[in-house]
Amino acid sequence: EGRMASPRGRKGRPGDGGTQAVAVVVLGDLGRSPRMQYHALSLVEQARRHVHVIAYGGSTPHLSVVQNKAIDIHYLPNSPQTVSEWFPRVVALAFKALFQLIVLFHALLVIPKTTHILVQNPPSIPTLIVCKIVSAMRGSKLVIDWHNFGYTILSLSLGVKHPFVRWSESYEKWCGPLGDVHFCVTEAMKKELKQNWSIEGAKVLYDHPPQFFQPLSHEQLHDFFVKIHDELAAPMHKRDCCALPFREAATSKASSRTVTSTMFTESSQSQQAKQIQSIQSRPALVVSSTSWTPDEDFSILLDAAERYDRETRDLQKYPRILFVITGKGPQRSMFEKRMKKMVLKKVAFRLAWLSSEDYPRLICAADLGVSLHVSSSGFDLPMKVVDMFGCGVPACSANYSCVTELVQHNKNGMLFKDSKELAAQLKELFHGFPDNCPKLKQLKRGALASSKRRWTDEWARVGLPVFRERNGSKKKE
Repeated sequence: EGRMASPRGRKGRPGDGGTQAVAVVVLGDLGRSPRMQYHALSLVEQARRHVHVIAYGGSTPHLSVVQNKAIDIHYLPNSPQTVSEWFPRVVALAFKALFQLIVLFHALLVIPKTTHILVQNPPSIPTLIVCKIVSAMRGSKLVIDWHNFGYTILSLSLGVKHPFVRWSESYEKWCGPLGDVHFCVTEAMKKELKQNWSIEGAKVLYDHPPQFFQPLSHEQLHDFFVKIHDELAAPMHKRDCCALPFREAATSKASSRTVTSTMFTESSQSQQAKQIQSIQSRPALVVSSTSWTPDEDFSILLDAAERYDRETRDLQKYPRILFVITGKGPQRSMFEKRMKKMVLKKVAFRLAWLSSEDYPRLICAADLGVSLHVSSSGFDLPMKVVDMFGCGVPACSANYSCVTELVQHNKNGMLFKDSKELAAQLKELFHGFPDNCPKLKQLKRGALASSKRRWTDEWARVGLPVFRERNGSKKKE
C-alpha cells in the first residue's frame, strides 16, 4: 500500500468501456473512510456500476470492498516524509498539496472514462479543483459528498485567523459550487451550503448502518469474547479491576461438561447441548472509537471515569466499567500515558485496533457507547453513533449544534456537555447492572428502533437517482 496500484487485471467488466463506471475519490485512508466504502458497494450492488476507487492505503478496507470484483482500488503514493521534517508546517502543507495534485491528476486520467466522479470533502485541497478539471476534460459529472468543511479542520491546529486557514476557506467556498451534484450529511449542513456557499439543492444523505452492523446472538458474542480475551484481560493500570489472572479464556472439564469462561460470558458444552450465559459479576462494557484528533476531547471521558470511580467505589449497586477505545491518531500516546497513571478501583481502560470485520462485533458486544465528537464545523454527525445504533447499542454523546438530528435525548441516547454530566449519566444507566437497569434497557429499545433504516435504504432514496442520470447536465431539486 502507498504505491500507485494498477487495475487488478479483470477484463470484460461493465465500465471498462467508460459508459458504466464511476470514480470514487478519497484523499485519505480508505480503510478509515467507511462512508465512501459504502458508496462504492452501493454503486456496484444498487446502481450496477463498475467502480474505480482512488485513495490512500493504510488501514485495510472491509472485505466486502476488497473482494468485490467490480471494485478496482488504485492506491496513491504518499508524499515524501522528509519535507514535513525539514520545513515549516505551512510550507510542508503546500508541498503536500502540490504533490497530491500531480498524483491525483495522473490517477484520474489513467483509469477508464467514468460517467461520474464522486469525491469526498474534506479534504478540499487539492481534491475539488483537480476533480472539477478532470470531470470537464472527460465529460463526467462531478458529485461532491460533503462530510464536513476542510478549513474548519485546519483551524483546529493552525487557528481560525491563520492566513492559510482563511485562504483555505476562500478556496473551498469558490470550488464548492463547481460540483454538479451535492450530497451532505445533515439538514443543518444543507442550510449552510445554501445560505453561505451558494450551493442550491444539496441532497441530505444521512449516514445509516450497513447490514453488517447487526445485534449478535449469544453464541456469536461468546465466540468474539473468546477471540479478544487476551486483549481485554491484560492489565493497563497498576491496580486493574478488569485484569484476569490467566491469559487465555479458561476452559475446564467437570462432570462430563466442558466450560469455557471469559470476562463476560460462560459456555457450557455437554453431549446433549451447549449453553451460553452472561456472567452476573461482569463489568459493564463501554466502547468508543476515535481518530484521536482535537475535535474529540478525551479528557472529558477520563475525568468522568475518575468521578464515577470516586463516587461508586464502595457502592455495590454500581458495576465495574471497562472502557474499550478503538482507533489511531496523533493524540493517542498522550492519552494512553495518562490512562496508565490513573489509580482506579471500579474502572479500567483498554486501547484496541480491530479489523473492519471485528469492529462491528465489538460494538455489538457493548452495553453502551460514548461519543466525544463535537464537529469542527458544527454541521456533521458522529458516524460511530450510527454504528452503535445499528447494533442496538445506545450512546452518550457530547452535545453540539446539530447532533439532535441523530441522538434524541432520553430516547436512543443521552447528551452531555461536560465530564460531570457524563459521570452522572453513567451512574444513572448502570445503577443495578446487569439485570435491574430500566433506563439502559429503555435506551437500548430506542437505539434498535433508530437502526431500522439502513444505508441501502437511504442510498436507494437519495443516491441511486443521481447515478441513474447518464448525462452531465446540472440539475437542482
